[in-house]
Amino acid sequence: MFEHLLAGFWAAVSPGNLAALFSGTLVGIIVGILPGLGPMVGMVVLLPFSFAFPPDIALSLLLGVFCGGYFGGAIPAVLLRTPGVPSSIVTSFDGYPLTQKGEAQTALSAALLGSFGGGVISVMILIFLAPALAHVAASFGPPEYFTVAVFGVVLVVMAFRAQLGRGIMLLGLGFWFSTVGIDGTTLSQRFCFGTLSMQNGLDIVPICLGLFGIGQTLILVEQEIMKNHDIQLSRSTLDFSRLIKVLKYWKTLIRSGVIGTFVGLLPGTGSILASFLSYDVAKRLSKEKDLFGKGTPEGCLASEAGNNAVPAGALIPLLTLGIPGDALSAVLLGVFTINGIYPGPLLLVKEPVLISTLYFSMLLINVAAFVMLIVWLRPFAMIVKVPGRLLAVVIMVISMVGIYAVNTRLFDAGVAIAMGVLGYALLRMGWPIVNLIMGVVLGEIMENRLRETLSLGDGSLAILLHRPICIFLIVLTCLIILVPFILDARKAKNRA
Repeated sequence: MFEHLLAGFWAAVSPGNLAALFSGTLVGIIVGILPGLGPMVGMVVLLPFSFAFPPDIALSLLLGVFCGGYFGGAIPAVLLRTPGVPSSIVTSFDGYPLTQKGEAQTALSAALLGSFGGGVISVMILIFLAPALAHVAASFGPPEYFTVAVFGVVLVVMAFRAQLGRGIMLLGLGFWFSTVGIDGTTLSQRFCFGTLSMQNGLDIVPICLGLFGIGQTLILVEQEIMKNHDIQLSRSTLDFSRLIKVLKYWKTLIRSGVIGTFVGLLPGTGSILASFLSYDVAKRLSKEKDLFGKGTPEGCLASEAGNNAVPAGALIPLLTLGIPGDALSAVLLGVFTINGIYPGPLLLVKEPVLISTLYFSMLLINVAAFVMLIVWLRPFAMIVKVPGRLLAVVIMVISMVGIYAVNTRLFDAGVAIAMGVLGYALLRMGWPIVNLIMGVVLGEIMENRLRETLSLGDGSLAILLHRPICIFLIVLTCLIILVPFILDARKAKNRA
């Protein structure tokens, strides 16, 4: 075990890996600061280029974007009340009022310390929790994997239960996309429509790049990024005296980091829920409840610690079960599979050095993002003045070149464009686009595991009732469906 950790450490601090995580973190901070983009856009743009690297370097590059995006999203939320990433909207509740009082440095110190602390805490939990979960998952068979996939699908749908019909519709569309191509079991063509290129199926890379990358840039072309020339920063670096002052909220920092990690562990929940939940718990337990919403560093700290703990939390089900927790970790799944590495309970046994490298890379990414924002705070803040339309054109060109470079197939570029138009329409209508991505990712897993389960059960799903883990997951799935509706009904009755 010690030898694997040592080998992972040296791999993480190798020049190539350090260059990748530094570059990825820099890109992540930039796309996080720019309202309307976010880490997903940065990841899908860099994804095609990451295939040229070894898996550890490729994952460090994309994880840098993943984590750096949440760091950067707090800056416009504090200074302009315009969140760079959706989850940073909670940070603006107290960050912007502090800026209006002339305490922008205090708000930024709290936000950055929260991001750093939440990220480090979540990595620590990942290191200790992933092996334990993998040990349990080692006893999993096809029935257990099938019920876990069903549980993940239900969580995704219930996370957007306010748009239940739309969510189920997009999930079904994602399932359909996952069936396109030649079926590996029967070797029959499915939904190929007589097109040779369709026989290889619809790859997750052009789908993600189109829905998020191109779809979001089309929004940028239509709507200019909000600009504000009055950026209230008295110095170009972070004020360390304010940073030390914020450390008195260390209990809130630890609690929010833990909450964010376990929210990220659940498929489909995402950073917005982690941020809101961390903020709400901090407010309830704070000695200064009245200051929340009017300008308190504790609110910024809790929000950012919660949302920046999500990346490491989302890696836990990905590494141990092979099931992504959200759309961003679905992109990471593509990096694993393209290199012939299949996440699951045996991954920690088969690839211990790679996993150790990921642990140390995640720690280094948080340190790199924290240091970069401390030193270059004002230059990063000025990024919000970049013209949105110019940025959109550059992103679209890079995206199309990158997606073509992966397999040198124009068909993939066509899929990305088609998905971009679909993504634009869904974003404009406010539909839960994450459901579509999760449908594409989980569809193949559910189909294959269902076949294997039916084969083991002689064509009957009654086999699920004879396996304790399956029974537990089925009961948990039923509770996930029933409890939120019961609580919603009670709230509606109380309001009435």
